[in-house]
Amino acid sequence: MKIQAAVFYEPHRPFEIEPLDLDEPRDGEVLIKVAAAGVCHSDWHLMTGATKHPVPVVPGHEGAGIVEAVGKGVTRVKPGDHVALNWAPNCGTCFYCLNDRPSLCATYVGPIWAGTMLDGTTRLTRNGQPVYHFSALACFAEYTVVPEQCCVPLNNEVPMTVAALIGCAVT
Repeated sequence: MKIQAAVFYEPHRPFEIEPLDLDEPRDGEVLIKVAAAGVCHSDWHLMTGATKHPVPVVPGHEGAGIVEAVGKGVTRVKPGDHVALNWAPNCGTCFYCLNDRPSLCATYVGPIWAGTMLDGTTRLTRNGQPVYHFSALACFAEYTVVPEQCCVPLNNEVPMTVAALIGCAVT
C-alpha cells in the first residue's frame, strides 16, 4: 500500500514527507493505522547524530493506533483493536528475559537497532529500495507494520494521544 511518512536521511537535515510503499504484515506482524505519535529525546538524538541508525529511516517510536490487519499466527490483537506501541518488546524465553532483563532481549535488540523486522528485512520501501524502521515502529507514518509483541492492547476509551506516550515516555 502507498503511505505518507516522515523520512530521515542524515543529521541536521529536516525530515522529508514522502510517499512510501508499505508491505502487508507477514507471520507474527500487525498493520497499524497510526492515530498518534509522540516526539521523544531518542528522535532528537537521531536528528543530532548522537544516535547512529541505518538510513533512510522513518522515525517515531512512541505511538498508538488501530489494528487494521494481522499476519499469520497473530493472537494478541485483532482488526479494530486499539493499541499502544512498545519499542522494546521481549520474547520471554531468551537468557535476558529469563533473568529479569527483558530490555536486553536477544531476540529483538539486534533487529530493532538494525531497523528491520525479525526476518532482517523492512516492510517499507521507496522506489524498490529499503527504508528502515526506527525502533521497530516507524510511527511517523500514516500506517506501519510492527511485530505483534510491540502491540499493547488497550481499552478503546483510552485517548490515542495518551496511549502514544505509554509506549515510551511513561514507561
